[in-house]
Amino acid sequence: MRETLKAHASLAAKAFLGGALAFFIIDITLLGYPFNEYLFWHVMHSGLLTALLFIGNGVLADSVKISWVEYPLRRFVVSAVLTVVITYLIGMLADIIMALLRYGRLPKEPLVISNEYFMSLLVVTLIISLFMHGRQFLMNYRQSIVAQEELKRTQLASRYESLQNQVNPHFLFNSLNVLSNLVYKDVDLSAKFIEQLALVYRYVLEAQNHEVVDLNKEREMLDAYLFLLQIRFGDQLEVEIDLPSASDEVIPPLTLQLLAENAVKHNVISKKNPLQLKVTKEDQEIVVRNTLQLKQQKQESLGIGLDNVRERYLLLSDKTIQISDVGEWFEVRLPILQMQTS
Repeated sequence: MRETLKAHASLAAKAFLGGALAFFIIDITLLGYPFNEYLFWHVMHSGLLTALLFIGNGVLADSVKISWVEYPLRRFVVSAVLTVVITYLIGMLADIIMALLRYGRLPKEPLVISNEYFMSLLVVTLIISLFMHGRQFLMNYRQSIVAQEELKRTQLASRYESLQNQVNPHFLFNSLNVLSNLVYKDVDLSAKFIEQLALVYRYVLEAQNHEVVDLNKEREMLDAYLFLLQIRFGDQLEVEIDLPSASDEVIPPLTLQLLAENAVKHNVISKKNPLQLKVTKEDQEIVVRNTLQLKQQKQESLGIGLDNVRERYLLLSDKTIQISDVGEWFEVRLPILQMQTS
């Protein structure tokens, strides 16, 4: 409240000086008034009127809580009516103040103003009102945009967190299924599997708090995850990775793991038909390819995989992933994102 009063007082002082100076120049240059006592009081009266009109319209613009953005017509009508009333009252108040300052008493005439005087006040008020209400409209509009962007950001953050939380239990569920089958076949290999699983799962826990991760770290995680898959499938899974990266290149976490998991999940893997998985870099894209040998029976999905990767990219940037069948290959192209530096 105190800051608002200060702002109005500062604006009133500037308006008084500006109005007094403007009418002084008009009276001297255009109307040819001589420099005398009458001119002095006329200039003071004009400056006072300008200041009061600025204060009145400023308070009006701040006090009317009808939104320009949501109800422009209603705001215009209410503001117009109140502006006429305030202008008339300000005209009488200025006469009273000037009479007290100049003569030390109230005006002898009744507290009314002439039509000509009132119309001239309305013209000045219109100019001031356009400025004040235009300023208020722009401020309300800016606040509305900021509020919408903040709401959008909050919703996107919540949605992204939900997508990330899908990955964690799904990954653990699949890994434990693999381990449950392996533990009865080879105890030493099971121990090695658990060790690598712990490394991978530690990455999952660390990465879930980040929207993007360094591409080098994602590559290290992919190596560990593919080690787990190759323990399970042996030479039935053929992997080729060529993924150099720069220090500022990032991608959504667990993206490569999800695509590798998607390939294993939906395709036949056997000695007769080994699954080939290739991860390479072309320009500013990561290309993940696997041989297309779909299982006849569709696998149940928990609603993640490709849809998860696509949505996370849409939430992070204007870049989208490209999915296609290229001959005997299924291909996903992932745009490489750049680390944002402040």
